[in-house]
Amino acid sequence: MSAAEEPTTLASTIRNLDAQSLSRLLTLRPDLANPTPRDLAEVSSRASTHASINAAISSLDRWRLSLLTALAALGDLSLAELADALCQGWPATPEAIQADVVDGISDLLDMALVLEDSGRLHVIQIVTTHLPGYPAGLAPVSVTPMDIDKVTERLAQADPKARSVLERLVWSPTGHVPNACRSVTPATATTPVETALAHRLLRPLDDNTVILPREVALVLRGNRLFTEQPSPAPPPWPEPRQTTLVNRAGLGTALEAVSAMSALLEAVERHDCALLASGGIAKRDARIVLSRVAPEDDAWVYLALAAAGGFIGADGRSWLPTPLADRWRTDSLWGQWVSLRDAWRSIPQLPGNLNNTLDASAPATARAWRRLVHRELRTAEPGTPIKAEVVANRIRWRQPGTTVNDALIEAVLDECRVLGMVALDASTDLIDARTCTDMPERTDDVILQSDLTAVAPGPLTPDTAADLALLADRESTGIAGVRRFNRASLRRALDAGWTGERVRQWWAKHSLGDVPQGLLVLLDDVVRDYGRVSVAAAGALLEVDDPAAVEAILRSSLATDAGLRRVGPQVLVAQAEPEQVLARLRQLGMSPVARDAHGDVFSTPPPPRGKVEAPASPAPQTNPVELAASLLDNRGRGFSDRRQLIAQLHQAQQNGTWMHIERVVDDGTSVRQTVRIMAVAAGAVRCGIRGGGGVAIVPVSRITSCQPA
Repeated sequence: MSAAEEPTTLASTIRNLDAQSLSRLLTLRPDLANPTPRDLAEVSSRASTHASINAAISSLDRWRLSLLTALAALGDLSLAELADALCQGWPATPEAIQADVVDGISDLLDMALVLEDSGRLHVIQIVTTHLPGYPAGLAPVSVTPMDIDKVTERLAQADPKARSVLERLVWSPTGHVPNACRSVTPATATTPVETALAHRLLRPLDDNTVILPREVALVLRGNRLFTEQPSPAPPPWPEPRQTTLVNRAGLGTALEAVSAMSALLEAVERHDCALLASGGIAKRDARIVLSRVAPEDDAWVYLALAAAGGFIGADGRSWLPTPLADRWRTDSLWGQWVSLRDAWRSIPQLPGNLNNTLDASAPATARAWRRLVHRELRTAEPGTPIKAEVVANRIRWRQPGTTVNDALIEAVLDECRVLGMVALDASTDLIDARTCTDMPERTDDVILQSDLTAVAPGPLTPDTAADLALLADRESTGIAGVRRFNRASLRRALDAGWTGERVRQWWAKHSLGDVPQGLLVLLDDVVRDYGRVSVAAAGALLEVDDPAAVEAILRSSLATDAGLRRVGPQVLVAQAEPEQVLARLRQLGMSPVARDAHGDVFSTPPPPRGKVEAPASPAPQTNPVELAASLLDNRGRGFSDRRQLIAQLHQAQQNGTWMHIERVVDDGTSVRQTVRIMAVAAGAVRCGIRGGGGVAIVPVSRITSCQPA
């Protein structure tokens, strides 16, 4: 047979691809390019593995899978015949879907799942093993098929009850029947099954199984291949509405999300959140820190975001903000929100099951569902009404082999609403935005009120927000969050090294109006009491400037608990550590100041930070265009070496020598084994694997190299 008459095979198809077609194949089937193959022979071997074929079929949408299934069911067809077969029994005309058939078949050809030979399309044999046992629910072509008229005549002659039996097998051709090979005639038939067998409307496969012949099934179906007419496109989205209003609502929700995350990080820093043995946060502590963040259902979303984004981490005993959280606080508003969107795609818990455990048994599944929904939402224009049912149906079309749970989709959409990607039950432009020009400008002004509260009129600059968080306790979340000044919060600022004068200057600089007199009075009281008692390390040394305070301390329970003793008229020494003495004195209503061993006042140390593992960087992906060019530069090297390889294997068989072979296994990776060649025949090698590996039959097409051991 000449080269021009060489039959079309997968190997010959890949060998003859041009650069653009090869690049397209490697793009549509990335497993063929990763790890990088050495030559086209390895690409061909890898493309015929079960793992690669399964991955390729799993990537098909419902339309392309229908085309592949139709070809597998009907055999070799032309494009026109395929379009006609898909329209049988439906109102659509072949001309109406011709362009969609061409596009779909083009992709299947590009993926090397379907081959074309002399204008006829056929499915590669190994592909059919990954389709249902009976593609399209049709039995194989009968050895002696009946024509349509004969089938119609026998259906009319059969008992109506026999037809009801046949209709149960219309879309799944086999059924269980005891003694299926019995001899029966129309005259001796006593049951519907026997009637169908007598009229050859059912045929026995074995003693316990019958099959509905293909021609009978097609007549009962009205020549339809599928229960529903395949659609070339997913279910459509509804028309967009009130786009501007929806986008504004989404932006407002996004700002609320940034504010809520800031509140969560602040609460985790202030509250000691215990680390569970399983790795989560103690539920009681989680509820406390989330109480001022958001309503309970939404609050768990923020906790999951903080953990998935690496904003909080465990230090062995408790949960703390991480250095990444500090950098996040100083980022722009848009950068902060994008970080939350990215963290959302990495949450390991299943949607609808967020809790304090912060982990899940199937993190890859949870992340896959969020990314599936996110990818689908990106196809909707801003303002498009979003319903879980529509999203689920579109996912079913794109991934027909996936079982879609509508409740799971609704839970993902609820998370999207928390972040502002869905607002007013419609999609917003935040779903896939890379920039946002509508983000408000940050401000460094606050409104100080006579009830000792401060209100931020808008998002605060990072420095102003950090100062306000130190000076006042949060009372509510939101862009215009309310904070309250009190003795504890002002003392916290003094512990951090602030002075009373610095606090007054900060108020005067950032207040939009006059500083309320009540705030100034509160500050004076805190400053006056602050430092009356000094604690130094001795265990701890207490210097008290008020003799009455000395007597009060010695009469308190602190004297016994801390081991206090008088060493001077106004000097006490404690056995306890300075931190413990400071805490107990504050419980007694005093405002002590901390000093170091030299007597100098020192500020509160920076808050501790938790550790978080850096996310694993994805493996570098091979560039399909560059790889295609490289493979074509070495075109034919692997294929032209096949004859030499087979000769080498025959020689190894005759000599009985051990050989090192490299071959491509089913998952597309290469393995190296030491084997003894036992037989070479029919394109395969039978070999014994050294080290007790048993006997294996390896296709020659999968062997990429062979060397004497």
